[in-house]
Amino acid sequence: MKTRDYLLPYHYKKIGMLILLPFALLCLCLLFDIKLPSVVIPWIAIGDGFFYSGSADLFTELGMMGLLVSLSFIALSREKDEDEMTGQIRMQSFVWSLWFTTFVLAFGILFIMGLEFLRFSLAALYLFYFVYIIKFNMTMKSIRRSVK
Repeated sequence: MKTRDYLLPYHYKKIGMLILLPFALLCLCLLFDIKLPSVVIPWIAIGDGFFYSGSADLFTELGMMGLLVSLSFIALSREKDEDEMTGQIRMQSFVWSLWFTTFVLAFGILFIMGLEFLRFSLAALYLFYFVYIIKFNMTMKSIRRSVK
């Protein structure tokens, strides 16, 4: 059996699932402008003058980074019963998710304008992960069910 060195151990999937809910809720609050306490912290950013010292909202940075880490842990962790067929399903789910996200982004580019497009683009960054995880797990579930 060919090992997949690029995948994280299985227990990372459990960690990702545990931290997904709080960070997803935090990001949904940010997306829909639900007021949260503002905790402004000093931050180094990249801008017109290359690096500059500014400030950032702690909840925004934490929410977006936490959501990215949790989705990455879920998407890039091995299954308990990882084999060659699982690798094939991963690849198919990846391509399917890429096509789906491409069409959604094309729709947004054509029909969403102004500042709403920035909000849409930010949410679309995570869409690929969500679609991949859903497609992969649904396919794995149907295959496991048909084997039994």
